[in-house]
Amino acid sequence: MIISNFLNNHNSRWMSIELAANSPTEQNISLMKKTNKIILSTRQLKFISKTIINKEKCKLLVFGVGNDSGYWHKLNRHGVTVFLEDNEKWIEKVKKRHKSIKVYKVDYKTKRKDWKELLDSPDLEKIKLPDKVVNKKWDVILVDAPEGWSDNKPGRMKSIFLSSKLVKISGDVFVHDCNRQVEDIYSNKFLKKRNLKIEIKSFFGNLRHYQINRTLYG
Repeated sequence: MIISNFLNNHNSRWMSIELAANSPTEQNISLMKKTNKIILSTRQLKFISKTIINKEKCKLLVFGVGNDSGYWHKLNRHGVTVFLEDNEKWIEKVKKRHKSIKVYKVDYKTKRKDWKELLDSPDLEKIKLPDKVVNKKWDVILVDAPEGWSDNKPGRMKSIFLSSKLVKISGDVFVHDCNRQVEDIYSNKFLKKRNLKIEIKSFFGNLRHYQINRTLYG
């Protein structure tokens, strides 16, 4: 009975991802969100999905893996999807569920408590990334990691900064949890407030959409 329940739960998670990825309607996304216990709201998921679908052979870079990773991987099946993650346990968990997902381990070497000192520091650039990530300009970037909910967590200073370096002009960057101070300040500094298109609020964290229409450093 226990094994049967596990298989049924696993199958329902996978089937809801398949359904939402093939037909990303609000109803299908809502079902997939509930079945897979995804934190992003239905509206946030749908908005990101529409942006990805509208890019031909989208190059999608996601900072962080989680319960939504299988969906992004499946939704962008005609493009390239890469995930960056610092938590080894989450990498193992997601790779076990979705064996074909491309995930690279990264080490941010930061603490959220140091965000003020890092804001104008060259140390923001000190991170080792795979050539397959650095040598591409990405159409869509989703920043939902690393953890940034306490001072002892890495914080999203580097992931937000890196997204500004890796996104192509005309590309789109989504940053989750912008109701928090660090995400708010770093996003507006490095992605530029003039590029902010919308902020979708949610009890579990606001999502901002920045559309990069010109160089971030001009």
